[in-house]
Amino acid sequence: MRSSFAIVAALSLPAFAFAGHTRPGYVDGCQSPDGRFVVTAESKKDPKGKDGWEFTWKDTKTNTTHTGWLVGLPYGLEHFRVTYTHIFVPPGGETFAVFQTASWASGGSKPPGGQEKQVNQNPSDEFKSYAGFADRIVVYKKTGEVVRRLSMNDILKPNEWVYVNSVQGNLYWLSEYPDVMKGGEPPRCGYRYYRISPDYTVLEFTVGPNSDALHKVKDEGADVVNYRRVVQISLTDGTFLDKKPTDKDKIPVRPFVGELVKRGDDMKNYVPSLDPVRVAGKVGPASK
Repeated sequence: MRSSFAIVAALSLPAFAFAGHTRPGYVDGCQSPDGRFVVTAESKKDPKGKDGWEFTWKDTKTNTTHTGWLVGLPYGLEHFRVTYTHIFVPPGGETFAVFQTASWASGGSKPPGGQEKQVNQNPSDEFKSYAGFADRIVVYKKTGEVVRRLSMNDILKPNEWVYVNSVQGNLYWLSEYPDVMKGGEPPRCGYRYYRISPDYTVLEFTVGPNSDALHKVKDEGADVVNYRRVVQISLTDGTFLDKKPTDKDKIPVRPFVGELVKRGDDMKNYVPSLDPVRVAGKVGPASK
């Protein structure tokens, strides 16, 4: 049986105006596939008095806990400082990973030389190393030490920066998965941009134009418009995978079960599961 331990992560959200593209911000917790190890996060003032996110790692069998601070996450619960962030806990609980999808890392939302309404052709090294593009994927030990930090500059190839664009507090650099873009919206903004293996060890996403970028690159030619590159990353050590996994527990799938939702209160009031691949719309462990 899975543990009965349950925790709500980052659910004290303010009332959001759904203007523009901004959806409610969040940092969703996760549990390991057997339900034993749970990692959640809470927005707090760090020891220096700055806005940050404190994580809690817990072994629900022994009640051992570790706490620490996540790197690179903005406050995330305001219209222009929003965050859409997902935590993943692989089997064994020795590590966990944090993935920022369509939000800026801490450091701001105005990269040098960036054009919100124009294509970013051949951006400078200063642009590509901008702090807001950092910490897309961070792998931690359970005690909080960082194993690996991956920025957009680590992930994107030179020709792929053309797809980077922003609208208000939202940073777009990934292509949506079509099956979560029809008949509604995924209950979390980030769900449209990735796949995750059922054991939470392999993350998949697609580099290419999102729906907004398609309008901006339409005059760049068919090769640019139709470009898609699938990336798979190990969430235990942050390395890029050269071969697609064959083990069914490691093959990335849609990151949530359940139905799409309508934009508005259905999204704002959504309560995530700590095991979203298996349990929809409620915080708590799955039972076998």
